[in-house]
Amino acid sequence: MGRAPMKLHSITTVVALVFLSSVGLANADQPKTAIPIDDVTEGKTETPPATAFDLRHWKLTLPTGVARGGDSDATEVSTAQLVGGFKDPHFYFDADGAMVFWCPVNGVTTEGTEYPRSELREMLEPNDPAVNWTAKGTHVLTARCRVLEVPSDPKVVIGQIHSYSGKAKPLVKLQFYKGRIEALVKSSPTKGKDIKLVWPKVGLDRDINYTIKLENEVLSITVNGKSQTQNIAKNDPEWMKQNFYFKAGAYVQDNQGPATEGARISFSRLTVNHE
Repeated sequence: MGRAPMKLHSITTVVALVFLSSVGLANADQPKTAIPIDDVTEGKTETPPATAFDLRHWKLTLPTGVARGGDSDATEVSTAQLVGGFKDPHFYFDADGAMVFWCPVNGVTTEGTEYPRSELREMLEPNDPAVNWTAKGTHVLTARCRVLEVPSDPKVVIGQIHSYSGKAKPLVKLQFYKGRIEALVKSSPTKGKDIKLVWPKVGLDRDINYTIKLENEVLSITVNGKSQTQNIAKNDPEWMKQNFYFKAGAYVQDNQGPATEGARISFSRLTVNHE
C-alpha cells in the first residue's frame, strides 16, 4: 500500500522536516542487491524532495565528485540548491512520498574518510557550518525511515550526532546492520572504544522509527519505542566542550564492489528541534 502524503506542517523550531505517511508492509528480510542508478525507475519521480520537505537548514553530501589518489572531493549541495529544487539519482523523491538516499559502495568519499555517503548535514546557519549546538539544552532528531537495500557488507549509518570541534569523533552513529539497529556511542571525543547499544531485529523494508536526543548531558536513543541512555559527561567531561550537529541519510560502511552495490534508504519523516 502506498504512502498517503499530508500537507507539510509549519514548524517554529530551528529546523523541521516532516512528512507523515501510512505505510504498508513488505516481505523482505534478506539483503537485496542494489541496482545501477541508471536503472532506477520504479517509484522514482521528477519531483524535487524540497517540494514536500523543508530543507532550509540542511546541506547534502553526495557520493559523486572527484577522487584524486588518496584525496577525495565529494560533491556538496548547499541549502540554497536544495531549496531551489535539487534532485539527483542519489537523492530523490519517490512515488510513495518519501525522500530517498542512494549510495553505491564505489562512490567518492569526503576528505579523511573511507566510505561514501548520500547524507544530509544539519546547518543551523545555512551559510556557516561553524554555527552548531552544545550538550546543554534539548536537541532532538526524530525520523521514520526504511532500509530498502544494503551492500554485501550490510552495514549503513542512518543517523548521527557529529562533533564539529577539532578532530573529535562522532558522538553517536545509529546504524542498520544485518537487520538490526545498533548505536555506536563514543566514550570520549578523542580516545576510547565505542559503547554499543543494540535493538531487536527490524529487517529490510520495514519502518524504523527513531529518536536521537541529547538533553543536558544525557544522550537518549529510542528505536521503535525502546529507549537506551548514556550520560556523556560521566563518560568523559571533554564532551561538554564540543559543538554538535545532526546528520541523516545513507552512509555505507563498505567501499568494495561494483556500482550495483550500495544502500538505499527512504525517509518519510525527519524533524529536528532545539530548545
